[in-house]
Amino acid sequence: MKNLFVLPALAFGLLIGTQNSTAQDVAINDTETIAPVQEKYVEIATENLPKPVLDAIAANMPDATVEKAEATEDASEFKITVRQGDKVSEVVFDAEGNFKG
Repeated sequence: MKNLFVLPALAFGLLIGTQNSTAQDVAINDTETIAPVQEKYVEIATENLPKPVLDAIAANMPDATVEKAEATEDASEFKITVRQGDKVSEVVFDAEGNFKG
Protein backbone atom coordinates (compact mmCIF):
# COMPACT_ATOMS: atom_id res chain seq x y z
CA MET A 1 0.00 0.00 0.00
CA LYS A 2 2.86 2.31 0.82
CA ASN A 3 4.37 1.73 -2.68
CA LEU A 4 1.11 2.77 -4.35
CA PHE A 5 1.39 6.22 -2.83
CA VAL A 6 5.15 6.70 -3.44
CA LEU A 7 5.06 5.86 -7.16
CA PRO A 8 2.51 8.55 -8.21
CA ALA A 9 4.24 11.14 -5.97
CA LEU A 10 7.60 10.34 -7.60
CA ALA A 11 6.10 10.56 -11.11
CA PHE A 12 4.49 13.92 -10.27
CA GLY A 13 7.78 15.26 -8.89
CA LEU A 14 9.66 14.24 -12.03
CA LEU A 15 7.01 15.87 -14.20
CA ILE A 16 7.24 19.19 -12.34
CA GLY A 17 11.06 19.10 -12.27
CA THR A 18 11.31 18.48 -16.00
CA GLN A 19 9.01 21.38 -16.87
CA ASN A 20 11.02 23.83 -14.78
CA SER A 21 14.27 22.92 -16.51
CA THR A 22 12.59 23.26 -19.91
CA ALA A 23 11.37 26.75 -19.01
CA GLN A 24 14.89 27.71 -17.96
CA ASP A 25 16.36 26.38 -21.20
CA VAL A 26 13.94 28.46 -23.23
CA ALA A 27 14.82 31.58 -21.25
CA ILE A 28 18.53 30.98 -21.80
CA ASN A 29 18.03 30.43 -25.53
CA ASP A 30 16.01 33.65 -25.82
CA THR A 31 18.87 35.72 -24.45
CA GLU A 32 21.39 34.09 -26.78
CA THR A 33 19.52 35.17 -29.92
CA ILE A 34 19.87 38.90 -29.20
CA ALA A 35 22.47 40.41 -31.51
CA PRO A 36 23.87 43.95 -31.54
CA VAL A 37 22.60 46.23 -34.27
CA GLN A 38 25.31 47.23 -36.70
CA GLU A 39 25.28 50.43 -38.65
CA LYS A 40 24.54 49.94 -42.33
CA TYR A 41 26.39 52.19 -44.73
CA VAL A 42 25.10 53.17 -48.16
CA GLU A 43 27.45 54.39 -50.88
CA ILE A 44 27.06 58.05 -51.80
CA ALA A 45 28.73 60.36 -54.31
CA THR A 46 31.80 62.10 -52.87
CA GLU A 47 30.39 65.50 -53.81
CA ASN A 48 27.43 64.79 -51.48
CA LEU A 49 29.66 64.73 -48.37
CA PRO A 50 28.82 67.53 -45.92
CA LYS A 51 31.16 70.55 -45.94
CA PRO A 52 32.37 69.95 -42.33
CA VAL A 53 33.50 66.43 -43.31
CA LEU A 54 35.31 67.68 -46.42
CA ASP A 55 36.93 70.47 -44.37
CA ALA A 56 38.10 67.94 -41.74
CA ILE A 57 39.67 65.74 -44.42
CA ALA A 58 41.40 68.74 -46.03
CA ALA A 59 42.72 69.96 -42.66
CA ASN A 60 43.93 66.59 -41.35
CA MET A 61 44.97 64.89 -44.61
CA PRO A 62 45.87 67.67 -47.06
CA ASP A 63 47.45 65.34 -49.64
CA ALA A 64 44.62 62.76 -49.52
CA THR A 65 42.11 62.11 -52.28
CA VAL A 66 38.65 60.74 -51.53
CA GLU A 67 38.09 57.51 -53.44
CA LYS A 68 34.79 56.31 -51.97
CA ALA A 69 32.19 57.69 -49.57
CA GLU A 70 29.48 55.91 -47.61
CA ALA A 71 26.90 57.20 -45.15
CA THR A 72 24.59 55.69 -42.56
CA GLU A 73 20.92 55.74 -43.50
CA ASP A 74 20.30 58.71 -41.19
CA ALA A 75 23.44 60.53 -42.48
CA SER A 76 24.89 60.79 -38.98
CA GLU A 77 28.19 59.07 -39.86
CA PHE A 78 30.30 58.90 -42.98
CA LYS A 79 32.84 56.19 -43.85
CA ILE A 80 35.35 57.52 -46.36
CA THR A 81 38.06 55.68 -48.26
CA VAL A 82 41.03 57.98 -48.84
CA ARG A 83 44.29 57.51 -50.73
CA GLN A 84 47.53 59.15 -49.65
CA GLY A 85 50.17 58.16 -52.19
CA ASP A 86 50.27 54.34 -52.15
CA LYS A 87 48.40 54.07 -48.84
CA VAL A 88 44.62 53.54 -48.82
CA SER A 89 42.79 54.15 -45.52
CA GLU A 90 39.24 54.12 -44.27
CA VAL A 91 38.17 56.89 -41.88
CA VAL A 92 34.87 57.64 -40.18
CA PHE A 93 33.48 61.10 -39.39
CA ASP A 94 30.21 62.28 -37.92
CA ALA A 95 28.09 64.86 -39.76
CA GLU A 96 29.86 67.74 -37.95
CA GLY A 97 33.30 66.63 -39.19
CA ASN A 98 34.46 65.03 -35.92
CA PHE A 99 36.81 62.07 -36.41
CA LYS A 100 35.24 58.81 -35.17
CA GLY A 101 37.80 56.23 -36.20
